[in-house]
Amino acid sequence: MSEDRRLREAFSDYSGRILSVGERIGDAEELDTRLLAEGYRYIGRLANLAHLMFVEFGDPLRPALFRFGDDTTPYGATNTDNNYYRAMVDPSASYRITARLAGVRELLVSVHEGEMALGRPEVLAEASLSELELDADGALELHLGGPERHRNWLPLPDGSVHVTIREFVADWEHDPLAVMHIERTDDTRTESDIEPGAMARNLDLAATYVERSVAFWKEYSDGLRTFVPRNALTPPRRPEGAAVNMLHGGGIWELADDEALVVELEEPTASYWSIQAYMLEWMQPLDFANRVTSLNGTQVHVDADGRVRIVVSGRDPGVQNWIDTTSLADGLLSYRYVRPDSVPTPVAEVVPTAKLRTVLPPTTPQWSREDRISQVAARRRGIERRFRR
Repeated sequence: MSEDRRLREAFSDYSGRILSVGERIGDAEELDTRLLAEGYRYIGRLANLAHLMFVEFGDPLRPALFRFGDDTTPYGATNTDNNYYRAMVDPSASYRITARLAGVRELLVSVHEGEMALGRPEVLAEASLSELELDADGALELHLGGPERHRNWLPLPDGSVHVTIREFVADWEHDPLAVMHIERTDDTRTESDIEPGAMARNLDLAATYVERSVAFWKEYSDGLRTFVPRNALTPPRRPEGAAVNMLHGGGIWELADDEALVVELEEPTASYWSIQAYMLEWMQPLDFANRVTSLNGTQVHVDADGRVRIVVSGRDPGVQNWIDTTSLADGLLSYRYVRPDSVPTPVAEVVPTAKLRTVLPPTTPQWSREDRISQVAARRRGIERRFRR
């Protein structure tokens, strides 16, 4: 078979498989119009992400730390407070990451065996910011693979596929942002002509990723609906495939239009913590640039008794600590603690919206429409800054 014909067939196959995923979603009778629209956008987002991972930045010989999991490429309940970066690696090779991290709040560098959706969820090596040694000006030089070093080194065990960096940005408008670069140190070739056979393989990988991601996260979501409590939150734990230094918990809200879920917890002691809302069907974060669908430790009001009380509802309750369900009758509420010293389990109570003030402390500040507009405008500015738009 000629290379031209192989490429044409590979692209035709890729396009047909993406179309088939969309057709299967369109045939799902339980989806209302909004969820169908969200599903089609989800497929586009996954295809975009797969193209970045396997086509544009899939070569471990010429690695690049590309951004993913942001507001346009989220998947699998990504953290709305994370700037995610990834580079593909070869376990037989060696790499160097240089970075300027002065003032960065928290950072996790992880070596992964592959994609959770492809059945390879393991974290093979990991270091948090506190475990890395920075120069006086906040500069970092981190080595991956090659001979073991006494400082700032992570192994690349057999099976390593990519390195992921999670940068935690709690104050979206003001937290310093990392500047990072990766290079391969054992082979410095820079030529990058497209090789037709590699392109055909990468298109197949991209289509496979989209197909399996939709199926995997749908199965995951169905499992949550079966095992996760309604209107209550599970204790914190480390799920399979999650960062070693991070604990998660969560539950499903199930609310009528005139109901709210009041979540209460002792203020955690951690380098970072948050609580966020997700769409169950596609395991996507709700619109976090234009709605208040997540809160973290720098964004919440803490009551005088040291407790945090958060109202989850589709109607604005007139308090600072609101998570907007965007009128979804149900969805996933998830919280995270990074390197915690205390691990409180939140408690939750369903309350009629008309009676919210009777269960909140009398000192809870009233939040006006102007306050909300200002809060959302700050989120938009923070997104533009974080993702450099």
